[in-house]
Amino acid sequence: MTGRTGKNKGFTLIEVLISMAFIALIYGFVVSVFFQGFSTITRGEIEDQAVTLANNEIKRLSSYENPLYIYFVEGMGGSGGIIVDKLKSGDMLPYELVTEGKIAIGERYNLLSEDSGSNTDIKAASTPRAQYTRTVDLTFEDVQPALIHLWVNVKWTDPQQEFPDGEYELETLLAP
Repeated sequence: MTGRTGKNKGFTLIEVLISMAFIALIYGFVVSVFFQGFSTITRGEIEDQAVTLANNEIKRLSSYENPLYIYFVEGMGGSGGIIVDKLKSGDMLPYELVTEGKIAIGERYNLLSEDSGSNTDIKAASTPRAQYTRTVDLTFEDVQPALIHLWVNVKWTDPQQEFPDGEYELETLLAP
């Protein structure tokens, strides 16, 4: 017969199982935080791309020498070029745009609505994780001197539905 004669110097099976379960819980938590960090980075990249698309459009529209031209060149599909030529030559004065009913002060006009099928910048930015659309609206605040309130809105959707859809809006006032 052998008996135990010293102190217990090992772990019981239950202690080992409890320790392993505890380590598994901690490991699971660490791994989930790690992968959640990756999804945060991807979400940030999607939002950053939306900001870039909005900012690029504001810069492009701000490059017009007179903000009145934006509506007639962009919003009328280029057919407003005749009006722009008249404004440049002095054959038409800015206030005549209002009196002839071509524009209304304070009314919001949709200038552009674009997606990856109609714009190469948006097509290049769109990925399997994010599909972008961009809209541009403007309001004529005044015509003499010209003052335009411009809004650029970029929306994104995730076809894989891993991230919530979102939008970013940028607005500015333009004057010559």
